[in-house]
Amino acid sequence: MMTVNHWSSMRERGSLFGLKTLFMFYKYGGRYLAIAILYPVIFYFFISGKASRHASQKYLNKLHQSGYLLKKPTLWMSFKHFLTMGFAALDKVDVWLGNITMSSIQHVNYSVFEPLLKASQGALIIGSHLGNLEICRALSKDNSSACFNVLVFTEHAQKFNDFINSLNGDVKVNLIEVTEMGPDLAIMLQDKIDQGEYVVIAGDRTSTTVAGRVIYSDFLGEQAPFSQGPFILAGLLQCPVLMMFCLKTHSPKTQTYNIIFEELSPAILWTRKTRQIELTKLVKAYAKTLEKYCAQYPLQWFNFFDFWQRDDINRNTISRDS
Repeated sequence: MMTVNHWSSMRERGSLFGLKTLFMFYKYGGRYLAIAILYPVIFYFFISGKASRHASQKYLNKLHQSGYLLKKPTLWMSFKHFLTMGFAALDKVDVWLGNITMSSIQHVNYSVFEPLLKASQGALIIGSHLGNLEICRALSKDNSSACFNVLVFTEHAQKFNDFINSLNGDVKVNLIEVTEMGPDLAIMLQDKIDQGEYVVIAGDRTSTTVAGRVIYSDFLGEQAPFSQGPFILAGLLQCPVLMMFCLKTHSPKTQTYNIIFEELSPAILWTRKTRQIELTKLVKAYAKTLEKYCAQYPLQWFNFFDFWQRDDINRNTISRDS
C-alpha cells in the first residue's frame, strides 16, 4: 500500500510571482539571461521533485514500451523533459510580449478550423497539456474574429489574466476560473458558442472536486482515467468539437510552432440510452489522438504526476503494486 496524491492535491511548484520574476529577467536582460537562469532553477525542481521526476520517468518508459522511443529513457532524458517545460514558460513570455506572431507559426489541418472561423461558428476545443496552448493568443491576435475562452481549474486565474493582458492587451483570450461544472457555467458557455466564440478546456486531467467521474481508456498501453466533464460539456453544447495542439518543432532559438487541429466530432448528439456509449467513443478518440502526438513530440507533454493512477473516491490512499 502506498499513498498516491491526485494531481490537484499536489502543491503547484510555480506561481504568478515566479512568472513575473521570469518576465522581469527576460525584459531587462533578454532571452539569453533568462535561459541562463532557467537551467539551475529547473535543475533544482528536478532534484527536489521526487514525485514529478518519477512521473516523468514512468511516462517516458511507457513511450518506450509502446515502441515510440527506440532507446530506453535515461535520467538525462527526464531532465530534458523538465527543461522543455521551462522553455515553454519562456515562450509564454514571448507570446505575452507579442514576439510570437503568425510568421512563427505553421498550420496543420487548418481546413478543420478555417471554415468555422469564416462562418463565425463557435466550437468546443478539448485541449491538453501537450505543447503550449498559450500560443493561441498569437492566433487570436492575427485573427481578430477569433475569441478564445479558456477554462482553468486553478486559483488566481483572474489575477493571471490581468497580468498577461497588462503586457499585451491586443488579444482575445479570456481565462475563466472554474470550480465546478454547473448549469450556470453551461448557459454562459452556450452563449459564447452562439456568438461564434471558442471554448477551450483540457481533457487530460481529472476533476478537482469529484472523484470517480471518469472514463478509462487505453493510453500508451495502459488504461488511464479521463474526466467525463469536458466530453459531457461537448454533448450539452451540441457544437463542433475539435482538438488543438501548439507544438514546437525546432530548437528554443527558432520558436517555430505547429498549430495542429483535429476534429473529434462535427457535433455530439445522444439520447439517454446512447449517452455512455457516445461518451466512451469520444474519450477513446481523444486518447488515441493525444497518444499520436505524444509519440511525435514526447518531451512536450507537461503532466508531471502519475497519469495512470486510478481516480478512486479516496484519492490519498490508492493501492498499487510496488
